[in-house]
Amino acid sequence: MPEIPFTRVVSVSSADPRHPAENLLRPDDGGRWKGAAAGEKQLSVVLELSSSRPIHSLHLGNAGAAFAEILVGSSSGGDFQVLLPSSALMSPSESKAGLEPHRVRIFGPESLVKNQAQARWDRLKVVLSQPYCQSRPFGLSFLRVFSAPEEEEEEKK
Repeated sequence: MPEIPFTRVVSVSSADPRHPAENLLRPDDGGRWKGAAAGEKQLSVVLELSSSRPIHSLHLGNAGAAFAEILVGSSSGGDFQVLLPSSALMSPSESKAGLEPHRVRIFGPESLVKNQAQARWDRLKVVLSQPYCQSRPFGLSFLRVFSAPEEEEEEKK
């Protein structure tokens, strides 16, 4: 499955200067994006994809968020549509105790909303929340987006 790289951060709700959202553009560098301060209940970032393609799967590296929701949109306008409904990354007890904050989740085609996954998008909006622990900033360690395998074969031809 070919990875769809990000080209830029379109907008971000909050970012720690040491862990800016731009780190998500380079998932192999080990940088992460975190909110500016502890106590924020929700964070969001809008990322631009390098090309407009259907989305087959997502790999998400957590950094202390309890829930993640991923929406897709187009640079030409319109509302964002839900691609990945809100999914738990940590349980309430794990969140409160700070256990397993860097878990990796892989969301395949069965986890994504089919109509949105099959359409072509060039923007991704990530909404993270942490309602259970207000003492630590949270965010993402990485996010990788992959297109369908069939598309790779067509491109080779």
